[in-house]
Amino acid sequence: MLDVIALGEVLVDFTPAGDSEQGYPLYEQNPGGAPANVLCGLAKLGRRTSFIGAVGDDPLGRFLATVLEQAGVGCTGLAFIKDIPTTMTFVHLDQDGDRAFRFIRGADTRLTKEEAERELAAGCRVFHFGTLSMTHAESARVTLEAVSLAKQSGSLISFDPNLRLSLWESPEKAREAIFRGLEVADIVKLSEEELIFMTGMTEGESGAELLLRQHAGIRLLLVTLGERGCTISNRAAQASIPGFRVRTVDTTGAGDACMAGLLDQILNDGVRIEALSVDDLTRIGRFANAMGALATTRRGAIPALPGRQDIDNMMNSAEDDPLNDKYRPLYHFAAPANWLNDPNGMVYYEGEYHLFYQHHPHGTQWGPMHWGHALSRDLVRWEHLPVALAPDANGMIFSGSAVVDRHNTSGLFDGGTGLVAIFTNTDTYPDSPGAAGETDRPRQRQSIAYSSDKGRTWTMYANNPVLADESITDFRDPKVFWYEPGKYWVMVLAAGDHIRLYTSPNMRSWTFASTFGSTEGAHEGVWECPDLFQLPVENDEGNAKWVLLVSIGDGRPEGSKTQYFVGEFDGMSFTWEGEGILWMDEGYDNYAGVTWSDIPEADGRRILIGWMSNWKYANATPTSGWRGAMTLPRVLSIKKTEQGIRLCQRPIDEAQDIRIGKRSWTAIQLENDTWSHPELTGDAFELEMVFEDAHAKEFGVRVRQSEREVTTVGYSADDAQLFIDRTKSGESDFHDDFAVRHGAPFVLANGKVSIRLFVDRCSVEAFAGDGEVALTDLIFPDPASRGIELYALGGTVNVASLTIYPLHANATVQSDRAVPVAFV
Repeated sequence: MLDVIALGEVLVDFTPAGDSEQGYPLYEQNPGGAPANVLCGLAKLGRRTSFIGAVGDDPLGRFLATVLEQAGVGCTGLAFIKDIPTTMTFVHLDQDGDRAFRFIRGADTRLTKEEAERELAAGCRVFHFGTLSMTHAESARVTLEAVSLAKQSGSLISFDPNLRLSLWESPEKAREAIFRGLEVADIVKLSEEELIFMTGMTEGESGAELLLRQHAGIRLLLVTLGERGCTISNRAAQASIPGFRVRTVDTTGAGDACMAGLLDQILNDGVRIEALSVDDLTRIGRFANAMGALATTRRGAIPALPGRQDIDNMMNSAEDDPLNDKYRPLYHFAAPANWLNDPNGMVYYEGEYHLFYQHHPHGTQWGPMHWGHALSRDLVRWEHLPVALAPDANGMIFSGSAVVDRHNTSGLFDGGTGLVAIFTNTDTYPDSPGAAGETDRPRQRQSIAYSSDKGRTWTMYANNPVLADESITDFRDPKVFWYEPGKYWVMVLAAGDHIRLYTSPNMRSWTFASTFGSTEGAHEGVWECPDLFQLPVENDEGNAKWVLLVSIGDGRPEGSKTQYFVGEFDGMSFTWEGEGILWMDEGYDNYAGVTWSDIPEADGRRILIGWMSNWKYANATPTSGWRGAMTLPRVLSIKKTEQGIRLCQRPIDEAQDIRIGKRSWTAIQLENDTWSHPELTGDAFELEMVFEDAHAKEFGVRVRQSEREVTTVGYSADDAQLFIDRTKSGESDFHDDFAVRHGAPFVLANGKVSIRLFVDRCSVEAFAGDGEVALTDLIFPDPASRGIELYALGGTVNVASLTIYPLHANATVQSDRAVPVAFV
């Protein structure tokens, strides 16, 4: 029995090949035709295939027959039609390698029932077809009869519409033909264009869900999204797989190569399509993506088809491309390439969340700081924009904030509104001796820039800097907000070992107000990246307090960390009402977190994002082509506890929008043992767990597990502590202090705890209870370490519920628009 038989067109593609000496365009003769391309791709992967179709009894037809035979495709079902020419198409390629077709139809429309029946008698595991053989009545009849015959013999039916509207009498006729194909198919591949054509939906996953509802016979659906990858679904699971970045030359055969890769992997599995898990779908889709991407790197459809070794090499050599790096997160924000640290300038304006960040666009270690820029409408899917602010005559661009100037208090917007960014310019004092061993003393001054076009372009204020103090060396990271009772702006500024506050009516001139912190809080490192905001006390109606965030640099044993203070602010000074040191996140890798400005009152949330790294080892983490990512955005709140008012943090609700599946279990009893499930696996997911009746000395979950690697998130009864253990989490030899176990105090409520865990390719974020405890850690496991298991040591615990949601945010879009920074 054959692996795959395909019916349809085989033709000659004439693709551009430069110009003649006289300046006329030259065309290269290449074999093509979607079903034939798919078979050649499968044959190159070692599959037994055969083709049913028709060509002219002419040199082009014999050329195509030779190509198929040399590719290993059986041709006993190929008919040679006298007096009818072989079908041809002229392909036009634009500068990005995308193509347009002009068809000259011929023998491919002359299929006969006899040839189809004779070839199908041999039997096949998969029968594949498209719609080009259905543009003419007789060949359409033969196509559908062949499909019916194959289905009766037990073959899986594979369908790729290969929509070419110019070949149809009308769009309605094309839609009818595709509908008929969807009605009989088990396996379907659609392009994004075809999905929109059939459903009107631009979102691959939503459109896929609609088609699966409309066509009960479809068992597996793959939607190609070009360079963004694909989505793949069966009736139990769905996965979104990012694309591979390649240097594109010709996309003519990309979809057909992807189809070949899909069918190869399905033939490989030996399981029912309905039983494929999210991980299975991800593996299948990734292989199909890689095959499709490689097929774009050469001209011509069949000549460009890759072999299995080439595909494996691509999937295993991600380190050459930061977007393909094995540790690059699937749903946490990271720069397109190179270095990232502190979040900056976070502001909401006219439906868009802006995220600026410390960025070295030319290297993967800290260097000359710029403001990178991205924006989002939902905080989970980001569009990369060009660098917003670059070093100027006043120095590098260090951290800062951005606000909406709604009433043109700055006078920079001709009576309108706009965005103002406030940041630290950093250089050195001219002719000034520095500390021992330094030749120049660092100079840090505050400057502003403004934008009238929703943050797309920025103009440096002519009279920068707007605030300087030569007596203070570490003088940076301004967070600015509008203080409504006083009708003025407030700046919160880090000054070495304390916080300084300033006020201004216009952000162009500032007046000193007060200081805080010289004798309060932790002081093992320099104070940085402050934030100050008011929150209602959740369980104390009518009460509200001000929260001051302060990050401290690498001086503690665990490295850089963020502390917080709760108290009162009267518009001029902050008064702390607590005692002791309180940490915002008890993990090792959440630093410099600050909150978005100008989120509408109707929303009401205070949303924070932090830099997911640590100055102890930030420059050495084992990523390739990129370094640094952000935490998941979190909603902050405060609540009254027995210990005092405490900060709580919960993942944003929008994180639910990137769930791509769900699997739940209940009532799992553990007693000195472990529990796992074949569908409990992954490298990017959310876990919701409720542990009850805890009588074990230790219990929790092990993630990213293999024989050699594991990361544990657990609760220790002896220590009354929620902990993360990354001592065996993967790569750790880049720094002596990375492989650690650490945790935070947490008291169970009647033997019960809820844990919400977010795992990505290089991180773990754990939230316990109602967000009272948060732990954020980097990890660097092997991609193959995907195991998950529950465990209990020294006693019993009941897992009342366990739910896993695979997660994937859509690939970010890189904009290449050049954005100048003007000086006025």
